[in-house]
Amino acid sequence: MAILEATHESEERRDEEPLVRLEADIDSAGSFGRRSLEVTKDQVRVLDHDGTLAFQMPISEIKTARNEPLVGGGRLEITAKTGEILPIISYSQSVAAQFSEAARGIEQLAKGEPLLISLKTEQTNCPKCGRLLPEKDGVCPACVNRGRTLLRIAGFLKPYRLQAAALTTCSILTTLANLIPPQIVGNLVNGIVNAHHTLAHLFQLMWIWGAVIVFGSLVQVVNGRLIAFLAANIAADLRSKLYRSIEYLQVSYFDKKQVGSIASRVTQDTDRVWGFLVDGLPFLVINSLMLLGVIGFLLQISLKLTLAIIAPIPMVMLISIIFWRPMSTMFTRVGQKWARFHTLLNESLSGIRVMKAFAQEDLEFDRFASRNKELRDAAVAADSRWSTIFGAMSLFTSIGTLICWSVGGPMVYRHEITLGDFIKVTAYLNLVYGPLQWFAQVNNWFSRAMAGAERIFEIMDMEKENYAKDNSTKHDIEGTVEFSNIRFGYDKSNPVLKNLSFTAKPGEMIGLVGKSGAGKSTTINLICRFYEPDAGTLMIDGIDYREMDLQDLRRQIGLVLQEPFLFNGTIAENIAYGKPGADFDDIIKAAKAANAHNFILAKPDGYDTMVGERGAKLSGGERQRISIARAILHDPRILILDEATSSVDVETEKQIQEAIGRLTAGRTTFAIAHRLSTLRNADRLIVLDKGEIAEIGTHAELMEKKGEFFKLVETQSQVTQIIGLAE
Repeated sequence: MAILEATHESEERRDEEPLVRLEADIDSAGSFGRRSLEVTKDQVRVLDHDGTLAFQMPISEIKTARNEPLVGGGRLEITAKTGEILPIISYSQSVAAQFSEAARGIEQLAKGEPLLISLKTEQTNCPKCGRLLPEKDGVCPACVNRGRTLLRIAGFLKPYRLQAAALTTCSILTTLANLIPPQIVGNLVNGIVNAHHTLAHLFQLMWIWGAVIVFGSLVQVVNGRLIAFLAANIAADLRSKLYRSIEYLQVSYFDKKQVGSIASRVTQDTDRVWGFLVDGLPFLVINSLMLLGVIGFLLQISLKLTLAIIAPIPMVMLISIIFWRPMSTMFTRVGQKWARFHTLLNESLSGIRVMKAFAQEDLEFDRFASRNKELRDAAVAADSRWSTIFGAMSLFTSIGTLICWSVGGPMVYRHEITLGDFIKVTAYLNLVYGPLQWFAQVNNWFSRAMAGAERIFEIMDMEKENYAKDNSTKHDIEGTVEFSNIRFGYDKSNPVLKNLSFTAKPGEMIGLVGKSGAGKSTTINLICRFYEPDAGTLMIDGIDYREMDLQDLRRQIGLVLQEPFLFNGTIAENIAYGKPGADFDDIIKAAKAANAHNFILAKPDGYDTMVGERGAKLSGGERQRISIARAILHDPRILILDEATSSVDVETEKQIQEAIGRLTAGRTTFAIAHRLSTLRNADRLIVLDKGEIAEIGTHAELMEKKGEFFKLVETQSQVTQIIGLAE
């Protein structure tokens, strides 16, 4: 039996190594404190902060365990084989996921199964510096390796090696073209002062100078075109790879993330990388080469003057190094605010009709203003800090000119260097300190770009759906679908489906029936392999569908949803989405089978009619029939109908039902219907209750049985009568 009163552990129990040990942050009184959960192969126990045993129960007496969600946290509950429910330990939301996994592990041990759980938690703080991460399991902007990130971006240059080599050559030539004029000016001044040069020699130098200017301009044009080509192509490749990565992410990722946040990575973050590649990187490369070239020429003139002039440069570099990470963190925060802003904007515009219907323009504007203020404040804080840093850098670069005249002027006066050499130095000084002031701006570009690139690479590095397993097979589906002891839960310790077992034969229509939350949509999600079972096996034609090629599997599954999604294109394009490259005759045949042909022809542009965003220019019934036509053209072996007629009028429903009758012929079909009467033609109905099969049989058999299905039909009939009387 469970020991609920406090007792001290025996030495034997202390010696037993726990398989699972977790720290909870709420004590027995419900206050913040410390308690421990220990799970061994034989027992479950809870210890208070001082090691006192507060609860103990043998595994053999446990039936189930679950995480009971509470406000701001959760509670681990164990159900004994006697039926008694025992709450054993409470915890905050920050550790709820771990205890949820522990509950699943307790159940596995209670059933005599091996312990197969993952206690990996979502990181909220950086393990290296302890800072709060921008998002769970996100990248810490303060600790990111920017050199490695830059190398990853450079990896996108591989397809453009020739252009990259040409750009490098142009950068060197541009640097040389800028270094030559000061030499010409210095030689001219020395020649004039010393009267060594004739007028003809003067014009000869002018011709050389002019040629250098023309050459430099031409190289600059070629350089700019190469930069534009490379930056645009790298940014496009980056966007393409990012979008491809998003497409292959697991569906569970989209359950946690908002659309606006994802979209900002594809648009804004890639745009930052593009901006750095166009403006920042060329500036950095050319002026770094310029700095080296200038220092080389200055050393030829005077070591003393050179050291004096470059003395402020280390200070400028030191300022950049000191403020690099803080600025990067602030720019990352601006990026996060932009993501939140995009999310709200996307949500508001998508729900514009609802907003107007409830006259909530003021409420939505207040939400918008709040997000806008957050973005403004973050941008002001980052740019204000940046302006301060830039001012400090400008101070030290301006001192360079003062040092040049303070040291170089007396050297000319004492004839240590010539006037021409001094003029060369001042010219080179402008070539160095002018760009050096903007090296901080490059740091700004670089910090923004690397923060954006890390957010991009974070998605690219995420775990993808298992599309291409080495041993995966392609299989022409016949239609047998077998659920064998399937258990699944979005929260692993609270299964939505429990030991679900049934078999659908080829060509059979299965109706899924049950109250809201019974597990109907979850069953469909598993068939589409949007999620995979936590336990049990889902077989298609006798093959574990996890061993099948994922893309090949989904190509043979058709889906008609309650709210059909149409893309912003023509009617013909939306029907052909199920079979790219389909002939127009095939499109028409599919539309006729879906009872859509007549209403399409009634449109001014017929099949070329634009449907608008999400099909907004069509009625609900029209969208549904186009969705059915798309499924017919797709010609799937397994068909899923999810509330396909729930939101249309009676006449439209009749037409849709006729279309569905043609669509389901010869296909294994799973149908969920709001109106239970529409499932009369199903070969079998599976009644789900709390994730388990309550009943199974034909419509007539279940009505005669007067069980759960009969109750659902009666309840719906009563509601229909009440609505009829109200009307």
